[in-house]
Order: sequence, then C-alpha cells, then structure tokens
Amino acid sequence: MSQPQRLVRAWSVRAGAARTQVEAGVRARRWLWFREAFPDIERLRVVDLGGSTEFWWHAPVRPAHVRVVTTAERAAEPAPWLTVEAGDPLAWNGGCDLVVSDGLLERLAAPTDRARLADVVHASAERYWLRTAAREHPLDPQTSLPAVHLLPGRVRTRIDGSAPRVFPARRAELASRFPGSVVRGERVAGLVSSWVVAKPRADHVPGRP
Repeated sequence: MSQPQRLVRAWSVRAGAARTQVEAGVRARRWLWFREAFPDIERLRVVDLGGSTEFWWHAPVRPAHVRVVTTAERAAEPAPWLTVEAGDPLAWNGGCDLVVSDGLLERLAAPTDRARLADVVHASAERYWLRTAAREHPLDPQTSLPAVHLLPGRVRTRIDGSAPRVFPARRAELASRFPGSVVRGERVAGLVSSWVVAKPRADHVPGRP
C-alpha cells in the first residue's frame, strides 16, 4: 500500500467514527418518518431485500412478520416474527404488505441491476420504503473524501487502493424508478447525505420535505 493510500485509509477511519455519531440523530428522525408513513406497521408482513436480522432487532418498530432476503451468511437470532431466506434479493418472487430495502440500491453498480430491484419492489407490494446514499453529497460515503465517488473506478482504485463498493443515487433516478413515491432527503450539516423513497397507503401520504 502506498503512502497516499495509507493516509486515505487513516482519514476514512477517523471520519467514519465522527460520521457514526452524527448519524445517530439522523436514524432517530428516519424512524419517526417511517412510523408516520406506515402507522399500521405492527399489522404488516414485511420483506426486507438485502437487509439483516440485526437491523430489525434494533428497530423501534416490530412488524407482524419480517422476511429478510439476503445472499449473506445466514444471520443469527431469528424469531417467530423474523425469518431469513437465503437467496438473491433481485430474484425474489412473492407478495407482502410492505417492501423495505436499506442500502441495497447503493451496492448495485449496474443500471440493469438497479432496474431489477425496482421491478421486484413494484411486483411485491403496493407500499415500500427504500434508503440509499445520495450522489449529490460532496463526500464519498466509502472514504469521506470530497467527490471521490464521482471519479471513474480505475482512478478511485489508484487513490485509495480499493474498487468502489458504494454507488450513490441521484434524486432524479429514484423519482424515475419509483414514480408516485415520496422522495425525501436526509440532511447532515445542511447537506443531503441519503435519500429515502417511500410509498405509503394511497390514503396516507406524509408531508413532503
């Protein structure tokens, strides 16, 4: 590893720790909006595409049932209300009351895969909730360096020694892939760091940002 790459790694660790503290407040506000969008969450059957059981164990809400569809190693601590299905989230085929996907879209580099995710969401439920990193944010979500996520992959690899693992989305892309939804920006220090895309009941649309 070159000296510049070691400096980038050290910066990323320090910046990541600081960002984690700030994001605690963002998560709290996120769950308040989730509750507002889905006031009947305790009665809903949820499919989580690409998530984890840990996410739901720490959530301040408990749906009637959550099925986590993931290619990761089988998660620990399942429960009667929380199960894990090993498989490709982009190939899932089934029905539910609500689709949740936190952070999966930003891990998909290919536009075709991002389109497949949108198709699965629309085919699975009328209501959904997705969150993804915002491309409009000036700091790269992987390294916390300015504008690195806007550079070609080969240039990014020369800077920090690793290929991009996070591919943030623009608001226009989300509005196009999820028409009729509410797209809301989560702000840190006044800047949008992530987007939340929600489709509540037709008769319950929470306030727009």
